[in-house]
Amino acid sequence: MSARNSPAGAPDASAIRNEHWVDDDVRRHYSYGNSHSDLYRFLGQWSDLGTYLNIGYSDSRQRHWSKRAHLRLIDRIAEGLLALHHTGPYKGDDPPRLLDIASGRGGPAIRAHKKYGLDVLGLDFTPFNVRRANHNSATWKISPEHVEFTEGDALKLPVRNREYSLAWSIEAPAHFKDKGQFLKEAARVLKPRGAFAFADLLVVDRVVNASERNRRIYRGFLEAWDVPYLETIHSYRAKITKAGFTLREAEICTAKNLRYFEQYCRIFALFFETPPLYRMYKGYVKARAGVDLDNVHEHVTRSYRALRLGMIDYGIFWAVRTA
Repeated sequence: MSARNSPAGAPDASAIRNEHWVDDDVRRHYSYGNSHSDLYRFLGQWSDLGTYLNIGYSDSRQRHWSKRAHLRLIDRIAEGLLALHHTGPYKGDDPPRLLDIASGRGGPAIRAHKKYGLDVLGLDFTPFNVRRANHNSATWKISPEHVEFTEGDALKLPVRNREYSLAWSIEAPAHFKDKGQFLKEAARVLKPRGAFAFADLLVVDRVVNASERNRRIYRGFLEAWDVPYLETIHSYRAKITKAGFTLREAEICTAKNLRYFEQYCRIFALFFETPPLYRMYKGYVKARAGVDLDNVHEHVTRSYRALRLGMIDYGIFWAVRTA
């Protein structure tokens, strides 16, 4: 993991904000209520984004655009989390209880129960996601006694102090307007020495602060993904400690997920350069998936500009609540 710092005197890139962002952008983003949602409809032709919203985890020998990639990311996070749990004071919990913060459409929680035997409460800010997650759980014939989804704000969790021995949040923190408050809330609801994991996008100081043009590209990325701001690896480390956690492991795994998305964006950008083919395909995906390809084009273009410069990383963190 390289430390990609800002040039001397440059502002911390985690201070750069999407000035147009409001809370409701997140709800619309995941409820097919704004133009950015067309990317999910489009990618949903090849991957189960109705259940799994994470970007996945693959090595060079594995096919990335598949359900298996989503599951590999969940498993990577779960296995690190459970390794901490099994050496902690709550390893005898039967069954272990997991709080899934910003649980999306339920895929991670369902996987946690089906593969690892965890009972899960999933909380999400977006009513559409909660309904979809409960539908997915019912489709798997999982009792609400074992996996349940309800509405809840990650910055003000509707959970008692020290109630859970396990908690995670997978890719959702990018959308939180105050990551420090999210971490404090996660610490509050965990028992002393409880295990915690989260995955999130990270901003790379050195690259974003290389020029004003790069800062504009970065702001365009934030706007495309309805994200208020991103932390750096360094600012997250500090906030994790300040919230009351001991960081046990951090993995920068950009090469295992975002690089695949960058490659996809590059191919798609080349496709856009063939206008007759683009026009034909635009009509096809509109009829087949209800997708406005122009919206996908904008989303992909803004993403590719940032990713090809290396200004976005992907990190997974595993920590233990300080006793």
